[in-house]
Amino acid sequence: MDIRFEDLPGQGSKVVLSGRLDSSGAIEIELPFNAVATEKRAVVVDLSGVTILSSSGVRLLLVGAKLCAAKGGKLVILCPQADVAKVLRIARFDALAPIVTSESAALTALG
Repeated sequence: MDIRFEDLPGQGSKVVLSGRLDSSGAIEIELPFNAVATEKRAVVVDLSGVTILSSSGVRLLLVGAKLCAAKGGKLVILCPQADVAKVLRIARFDALAPIVTSESAALTALG
């Protein structure tokens, strides 16, 4: 699992993930991912490079969304592949955080 960070305008951060976000992938990126979700109010998580999303990965994303929400911020999911988007829909992740298909829509969702 690879993780990369990019600054967004304002106080936000874009987290770009690629690989398998399964139990081992979630463990690999948990500390840096949670650090960004704790430090930033606005986080965009780009899942376009994620090929597998398991319940461990969903849990990681949920924790990040809750960390952002606890300080009045927001986490937005960007461009999940079809299989990954299906897992997020089944988990009803969109009830907690927006799932969008373009970076402009992600920035709009952040407010």
